[in-house]
Amino acid sequence: MVIDLTGDSDSEDQDKQIFSQLHSNIQSATQPAPNFFAHLTHRPPPSSVPLKRRLESNPESELYDSFFHFRKKPSAPLVGSSAASSSGFLQKVHNGRLNNYSIATELQLSTPSPTPVTREPSKPIQTISVVVPSPSQQLRQEIASAKWASNSPSCTPEPTGVSEKFYPTNAHVERAEKGAYPRARRVNRAAIPLPIGKPGPILKKRPRALDRQYRTLERKLSLVKGPEVTVAPADGPKLAKVTANFEFINSYKLHKGVSPAPAEFIGGCSCGKYCDPKRCPCSEKEDDSADNIIPYQQARDRPDLLVLTPEFLKRSTMILECGAQCACDRRCWNRVVQRGRTVELEIFHTGVRGFGLRSPSYIRAGQFIDCYLGEVITKQRADIREEIAVKSGHSYLFGLDFSPEVDEEDIYVVDGQRFGNATRFMNHSCKPNCRMFTVTNTIGDERLYNLAFFALKDIPPMTELTFDYNPGAERSKQVDSSVVACLCGENNCRGQLWPSKRKGTK
Repeated sequence: MVIDLTGDSDSEDQDKQIFSQLHSNIQSATQPAPNFFAHLTHRPPPSSVPLKRRLESNPESELYDSFFHFRKKPSAPLVGSSAASSSGFLQKVHNGRLNNYSIATELQLSTPSPTPVTREPSKPIQTISVVVPSPSQQLRQEIASAKWASNSPSCTPEPTGVSEKFYPTNAHVERAEKGAYPRARRVNRAAIPLPIGKPGPILKKRPRALDRQYRTLERKLSLVKGPEVTVAPADGPKLAKVTANFEFINSYKLHKGVSPAPAEFIGGCSCGKYCDPKRCPCSEKEDDSADNIIPYQQARDRPDLLVLTPEFLKRSTMILECGAQCACDRRCWNRVVQRGRTVELEIFHTGVRGFGLRSPSYIRAGQFIDCYLGEVITKQRADIREEIAVKSGHSYLFGLDFSPEVDEEDIYVVDGQRFGNATRFMNHSCKPNCRMFTVTNTIGDERLYNLAFFALKDIPPMTELTFDYNPGAERSKQVDSSVVACLCGENNCRGQLWPSKRKGTK
């Protein structure tokens, strides 16, 4: 018997054909046929018997054991073997795990040479030969045209210092070309007409500055209560730089350690809706007399306007006004300062004396102008700021030291350097037209009161407002170089002020 294993493919269909032919040959081996080997030289059609059927119950399975020789030399006779020795091979055949080459390996098949098998004399002698698979013509052509991998070029490039693929040396050039500006178009300028329009109107007024600092200054000035506070048109940018770190306020800014007196210590009158100037207990008494000191009177040309009396302008006493504990209303004649400013103010640059203050309105003698505002701090903190002011040459400190009953170390100090109002820009003059008075509407609180400016005489519009920083000081014959020089230019100029320090209210 001859087994043909020369299939060109290892597919499962060809395996089925091979084993189907093997099964049919086994069946025909038991029957004598004169042309047995000639019949096996041609590959029969596929059998209809399934290959994965178990052969333990088939009586012909004993022929499988007698035909195959497992793990033995090819020269050994192919005699019958036990069912146990062939169970492993049959199991692989049933599971479909063996191909043509695997079958030849498992069976240790050799070249087709008939090997006689000794049988009993009564039975005919059968010979089995196996044909080893040989490559087909297509497979031989593929093998002939194939090349060895060792002779083929390598997939990876030859190692170099820097790979141009991953690290291109002209990367910066490519990036520069991508990020470059587009080339400008060539334009014939001579062919483009130049339109000339009509000239605009002549500027008759200087345009307002549009920088951010100036707009910030305008916003700050707009928050000031009362009549408008403006700045000279030509001096706006300069003032904006000076006041970049300055805030305009409408009342005192109390700091830590400063507190008003409790309400139970604040006095008041019970005059009714309107106070009688001669009998109101809020007014101060004359020395050695029971008569009240009346500070205000009606202006000669304006009955609705209250001004200081000429006699009171010569005094150095505190003005006592009615306050929150009084029974009168805000229209009372003794509430002038607390009703606020009634004149317009303008800040302007004076030249060598820096910025100054003036009013576009006519100011009458004794008329209230405005209060001096700022941060109210303790004396201990004011001493530190005074040392800094000596080095910078500018001091805006005013000590609230009017009352003799308050100890010097317990007084409060008003600092108008960072916070204040328009009166911060009032300059000194040895012949002033304004004066600072101490005013209180919280009678009983001797440590916290107002610093109010009143006109000493009639002041025409756009006249600079000045006051004496050190009232009562005498003229010195020799000017000290360590003190602040006076630049008021008056005929009675003292020539000097004093070193930069806080000013008093006595």
